[in-house]
Amino acid sequence: MSMLDNLREARSNAAADAEALLAGEVSAEALDSAEARHAEIADLDAKIATAEALEARTAALAEARATSGVKAFGSAVVTKEQMTYDNGSDNSFVRDMIGATLKNDPNAWGRLARHQQEVAVETRDIGRTDGSGGDFAIPVYLVNEYAEFARAARVTADKATKMALPAFTDNVNIPQITLGTRTGFQAADNSSTYSPTSPRDMVTSTVSAPVRTISGFENVSIQLVEQSPIAGGLDRLVFSDLMADYALQLNTAVAGNADGTSNNLKGFTNLGSDTTNGVPVTWTQTTPDIATGLSSITKAISQVVNNRYRDVEAIIMSASTWYWMASQVDGQSRPIIVPTGNGPFNAAGVTSAPGAAAGLVGTIYGVPVFVDATLKNAVGTNQSPILVGKFSDSYLFESSPKTRVLPDVLSANLTVRFQVYGYAAFAHRFNKAVSAISGTGTITPSGY
Repeated sequence: MSMLDNLREARSNAAADAEALLAGEVSAEALDSAEARHAEIADLDAKIATAEALEARTAALAEARATSGVKAFGSAVVTKEQMTYDNGSDNSFVRDMIGATLKNDPNAWGRLARHQQEVAVETRDIGRTDGSGGDFAIPVYLVNEYAEFARAARVTADKATKMALPAFTDNVNIPQITLGTRTGFQAADNSSTYSPTSPRDMVTSTVSAPVRTISGFENVSIQLVEQSPIAGGLDRLVFSDLMADYALQLNTAVAGNADGTSNNLKGFTNLGSDTTNGVPVTWTQTTPDIATGLSSITKAISQVVNNRYRDVEAIIMSASTWYWMASQVDGQSRPIIVPTGNGPFNAAGVTSAPGAAAGLVGTIYGVPVFVDATLKNAVGTNQSPILVGKFSDSYLFESSPKTRVLPDVLSANLTVRFQVYGYAAFAHRFNKAVSAISGTGTITPSGY
């Protein structure tokens, strides 16, 4: 049996092992073992392809010499010396390739070097054009280094208090005190304890957070699953992409302007823009400037502090808004928001993570600033709202995302469905814990 036959037999055995591992109910250990088998298959495929190409090249050269009309007398070649891997030679190009690369055989290396010189003379002027040598220069796909689809990071959702979603419910309710009791000073000994202040009874309500479903799927042909060189890595590729978009959709809803109906979550922007129950701030300015923007932020901080009576935890804005602010200067062309490395003095804002795409980037008036790309143009008027508040007052209930592989849905088409789904509910315990700054001043500046 030739080396090529051995490689093919090894691949067949590995493929059978992989199929057996994935038969029936699949465990995590079986997936890991199957992935190892698929990696072995990919390696064997590469070796088989190399061996086939080498044997084809050797056969082509032998055929060319056989049809060239060279006359031979006995065992002596009249016109030229016999080629290293000529037809009838005891030397094998494939065997020498294996001996040189795996065993470092010096004799094999020597024959391969001599053959390279011979081929350089024989092939003369050929290049990488198909039909003139290019068939032997094949494309290489670095499939393990694929470029994933770019998505915004989950920032705002992680500022809320995260809790596990209770099981067996479609609605999460949190009791809320909307009007508290009242005390007063007693007018004199033995007098009514309510004089001169009248008593007040507590008024309660309920914060209701309906449970919403987030889901997505990708249909993949069985041929791609079985024939892809990344093998077991294909399911991870698909599920990783689905999970990344799952996180994006959840974060967009938490930060967004939806009101909690129509199978969505009531986002921070909607809560902070509520003119009836919330504490919104309007930044109206056709040509925005940094002074008015910073003033709007301090107003929002004041609104939260004066109504929630707790410290503001964070400021969240789009990266476009932050880097526009970071570019602004005062009348002496000095930056308003300065890097920490410069030893800021009397700075309104400080950059602590220059060039960051998401998360903590600095401070404004000492309050941590986070950037979230999902806030860019989050309102229908192309406004990028700025959120200021105590975000932990809102509770984000999440189930663990679930993954499924459904081979029967489109089985007639030899198609497998990869699916991700999960549940979430978002409850705001205090209406005035977050202020949203909106208005014409928050329209994304040109170039940002």
